[in-house]
Amino acid sequence: RLACSNCKKMVRFFCYHCQCLVNEGDRARIPQVKLPVKLDILKHHHEKDGKSTAVHAKILAPEDTTIYSYPNNPITIDDPSRCLLLFPGPDAHTLEQIDPQSFDRVIVIDGTWKQARAMARTSPELNTLRKVTIRPRTTCFWRFQQDDDAHMATIEAIYFLYREYYEAYLSSASPNLTATAMDYDNLLFYFKYFYRMIQNIYRANRKKTYCRRHQAGYI
Repeated sequence: RLACSNCKKMVRFFCYHCQCLVNEGDRARIPQVKLPVKLDILKHHHEKDGKSTAVHAKILAPEDTTIYSYPNNPITIDDPSRCLLLFPGPDAHTLEQIDPQSFDRVIVIDGTWKQARAMARTSPELNTLRKVTIRPRTTCFWRFQQDDDAHMATIEAIYFLYREYYEAYLSSASPNLTATAMDYDNLLFYFKYFYRMIQNIYRANRKKTYCRRHQAGYI
């Protein structure tokens, strides 16, 4: 662990609070992702920094990602008609159903599902936005949750959104499909690292309990 140059907290790899690398020398050794549309992450202020994966996007795609603390740091949406909210529901559409020229900004909520539902329903900045959804998938997140395994970590949802953006709008036009697709795969750089680290710890010690609600086969 090293001290964050801003807040002086002892952290590993990056500072969740300051949203920066703890060692800028690592910048050349981690992938940098260029996103086709801007990403705004609305993080519930009760969501614990150490639990959140939203900061992964800020570290890996710093030029295109902004994180706001809700409701302490309000988000300003200049043109709601050109903004999509990633949130499931009967009124949500997949990217294949949305004109790519009709939006240039995506908002993702970071919080528990209870917090996210309340934010989407009650926030005047969010409840009028068009909703986009991603295809159902199974999470690989290692933290225990009460919901089923279709409920993903924030960075997983962000990754699949941009992967589906590529598949819907860019793949047929790209002369180098593999390289472009791999660029979005890099959004999971830290997620993959932590996933493998935790898997290795618990596979090496099968009797280790992940949490008090640990279930057989959870890890």
